Amino acid sequence: MQHPKTRYVPRDRACSTGLLWILLLPACAGVEPSPPEACSPGEERFRGRCVQPAARYEPEERIDRDNVVAFGAELTRLALPEPPRSGFRIIAPPRLMAPGEEVTFCVSWPFPAIENTAVHAARVYATGGLHHSNVIAKPVNPSFGPNPYPGCHPGAEDPFGTLPAAIPDVLFASSTQIVGEETLVFPEGMGFTLDTSREIAASVHLLNTSPEPAVVELAYDFFTMPLSERKEELAPFVLSVNDFLVPPRATRTVGTTCSTFGGNIVSLMPHTHRYADAFDVDVVHADGGEARVYEGGAFDLESDIEVYRPALALGEGDSLRYACRFRNTSDHDLTFGYGDNEMCMLFGYMYPPEKQVAGISLHDGEPCISLGLGALR
Repeated sequence: MQHPKTRYVPRDRACSTGLLWILLLPACAGVEPSPPEACSPGEERFRGRCVQPAARYEPEERIDRDNVVAFGAELTRLALPEPPRSGFRIIAPPRLMAPGEEVTFCVSWPFPAIENTAVHAARVYATGGLHHSNVIAKPVNPSFGPNPYPGCHPGAEDPFGTLPAAIPDVLFASSTQIVGEETLVFPEGMGFTLDTSREIAASVHLLNTSPEPAVVELAYDFFTMPLSERKEELAPFVLSVNDFLVPPRATRTVGTTCSTFGGNIVSLMPHTHRYADAFDVDVVHADGGEARVYEGGAFDLESDIEVYRPALALGEGDSLRYACRFRNTSDHDLTFGYGDNEMCMLFGYMYPPEKQVAGISLHDGEPCISLGLGALR
């Protein structure tokens, strides 16, 4: 039986009419709101609109204007979008590489003036020829003064050179041999904080695998948000096996298990070279339980960054175990290093910063030495 007040009122019209809807509640109870429109691939819904995740906190109007720091000739091979409206861009000098040439070097930049200092997303743009790069920020060396931008003072790119006096900021670490773009976007409300009194330096490893000369171009964008938006502050962590050997024509697994100090893992990224056949990561709980959290296949040119929603929670006595399986198809020993060799490293971001960890196994098969970097903060 209809409620007397609804007898001559169309149901759909009544249920969308403010005060009248309250009076007609029994008649409107079955009406479901329309689902939000689906976002396009690669977008997410944020505060009622579809956005690219890296642009989640981008303001309508640009707040950072003089925010591009570039050295060397103008880029001709990379077609870059406009720089972040909140954030900054750094561009490395283009470098001509001979066929088969490999080089590792340091490049540096000063921080531009920016409004917000919490980074929630970062992106690298690269032509072919970038093997990998690690971008950090450290205090200006009191003995040398600022770096001779874009050159570097000795050790400027070393993330461990200022420990324990200063823990470096890690702004971005790229997957191996990325071509085009690679983007790291943290979940909503998460990011790391910049100290803009520091200066930026990158360890850049280039390798021209083509039979022709090539100009390698490289740039980075960092997207920032107001500190009021940051609910969890992130810190980087790294684990590494620093010495191993895989004989010619052999397949061998290299890895280690490193104790942690608790905390929550937000992202993981393996670092290996072209002989990698698999990369696995497990959380080993203090009670003996285990959980596989990452499985990587054979080496490719795709991004290897994994972001976890929700974050992976670690207990105080939990450990991270990771393993790199190498298939040595060459006629020489594979050892830790550059060139036609390998690395077995695990990098990522976690929170809170007080739980930050760095782990190193000096030789394959030896126990991992875990350093509680967070206790130095």
